[in-house]
Amino acid sequence: MIEMPSAIGAGKRRRASRIIQPDGKAVLIAVDMQMSSGEGPDVDVVERVAAGGADGILATWQIARKYPTAFARTGLILRIDGALSHLGPFSPTDTFSLMYSAEQAAAIGADAVALMAFPGANDEELSLQRLAKVVGECEKLGMPVIAESIPGAFEQSIPHDKENIARCARICVEIGADMIKTPAPPDVGDLVEVLDNVEAPVFVLGGPKMESEDAAVAYARDVVAAGAAGIAFGRNAWTAADVTDMVLRLNEAVHGSSV
Repeated sequence: MIEMPSAIGAGKRRRASRIIQPDGKAVLIAVDMQMSSGEGPDVDVVERVAAGGADGILATWQIARKYPTAFARTGLILRIDGALSHLGPFSPTDTFSLMYSAEQAAAIGADAVALMAFPGANDEELSLQRLAKVVGECEKLGMPVIAESIPGAFEQSIPHDKENIARCARICVEIGADMIKTPAPPDVGDLVEVLDNVEAPVFVLGGPKMESEDAAVAYARDVVAAGAAGIAFGRNAWTAADVTDMVLRLNEAVHGSSV
């Protein structure tokens, strides 16, 4: 088939290349939980994360507008869903909403947008419809979409095993997600079977705080060795004693000693 140039397609490739490096991998650091928790990372931690050479930072609107220089050499991934807090009782249902549009993300200089997806949840249609809506908006602008695929939502109404992780990730890609952020199976070696089912880069999330910084670095190395395109760590990066050094270590784990 003859390939014809596309301005929108070129825009998506350019933005994605700000995040995924020539080796096909990326270190993503999530600094967005405070948007619902009101606490967590230091207010200016993004500068230390960027100094460590993160390939992409998942950020809130406030971080994106307050610290633009942090993204001079780091991809900006804007969290566009939420509109809920952890101040009240936990809701077993999907209470997420879209907060920002693809056009707003482009206006603030985002290289990608990220939002949650809960295949397998009792109200899965809510998050999957949001994902489809965002994909439609982003395709018009050449904006990559990262789906954070959580099988069965946070209450894990279905097990986080290799079959469900693989199927949920594929559902998100079939809807139109360009990249996936998701947990790895309990046995990291099973990640190979997940990746075989997904035609998009998969970034493994860090989850709860690990027992040590060394354990987090080792886990990053293991998931990449299993074939993941990289990691998407939050508290396992920005709670480190030296955040910049921790990001440098994660870079080495993901990209090798050439970084």
